[in-house]
Amino acid sequence: MELSERKKKILEVIIRDYINSAEPVGSRTLSKRCNLGISPATIRNEMADLEELGFLVQPHTSSGRIPTQQAYRFYVDEIMEIRKLEKMIRTDIHRGFLDYNNELGTTISHTAQVLSKLTNYTSVILAPRITNYNCKHVQIIPLIKNRVLMVAVTHEGIAKNVEMSLSSEVSEVMALKLSNVINGFLKNSFLKDMNSGFLDQIQELSQEESNLVREIIPHLKKALFEDASEIHSTGLTNLFNYPEFSDVEKIKQVVNIVQEKQVLSEILTGNESGKVVHIRIGNENDNENLKDFSIITSTYELDGEMMGAFGVIGPTRMNYDNVSSVLNYIRNELNLHISNLLMK
Repeated sequence: MELSERKKKILEVIIRDYINSAEPVGSRTLSKRCNLGISPATIRNEMADLEELGFLVQPHTSSGRIPTQQAYRFYVDEIMEIRKLEKMIRTDIHRGFLDYNNELGTTISHTAQVLSKLTNYTSVILAPRITNYNCKHVQIIPLIKNRVLMVAVTHEGIAKNVEMSLSSEVSEVMALKLSNVINGFLKNSFLKDMNSGFLDQIQELSQEESNLVREIIPHLKKALFEDASEIHSTGLTNLFNYPEFSDVEKIKQVVNIVQEKQVLSEILTGNESGKVVHIRIGNENDNENLKDFSIITSTYELDGEMMGAFGVIGPTRMNYDNVSSVLNYIRNELNLHISNLLMK
């Protein structure tokens, strides 16, 4: 929809003012801030036109106007620019990632905390999806009798712990041998290709040891391939700072979403637009629990392949400029960090 430059400027000022204050914006306020050289009466006429076009609503008689979801969408598509973050903020983000240069799991948790702190909204991040070349090291640790703990570390730096019962008791010597057999295979092959056939080629295994490895393999594959990607979330209490969420039921809606890993995973990765930063406003969200919220998401990659996604959930009265700039910069830092971490 085409708007005159004057209407566009008035709409921009209303949106920015309402995002900051959560109070309806009147013509007198606009006449002081627009610097358009026009009277409050002319501004009122322009506001009435914007209301008729569906961009503004008047919540109370004789009050100012507030933006609609349609206005936010126009603002995001036609007015907003993703600006470069201030140098001090960029430096702090970069240094923060340098402190987590050994393990990807802690990096993901750190990213969620940084997002929440910089945006003052609820942050969510989908941990890396496991890939075919994932398993780097496996260690079998004997517990009690036939109980063992298997620790599997992926190339992505994620550790998976699985406790299991085997058909016979496992000593420390046997546990070491089983670990060496599995790790020997993983040096030259993908875990997905590991099957019982490769055991027939290992002459030094006894029948009992061979059976134990056959029992371990399905547990290992299930832990790495079938387990849902982890969701890290923080900053739910941030939403209590916004007057539109004084109704606790609305907060519960977000809590329900965050607890549904599969649903949240689909929301984070459902970027049909192909844009680096994807914005869904209110009713644009398919999930009923997010109709009163906006969610801004992005993805992170390794060698051009998407590994996961992250974003923030907040009110439709969201500071879209700042959040988009933060996500864009963190995406670049996260891509660089993951590449350095996994390729070193």
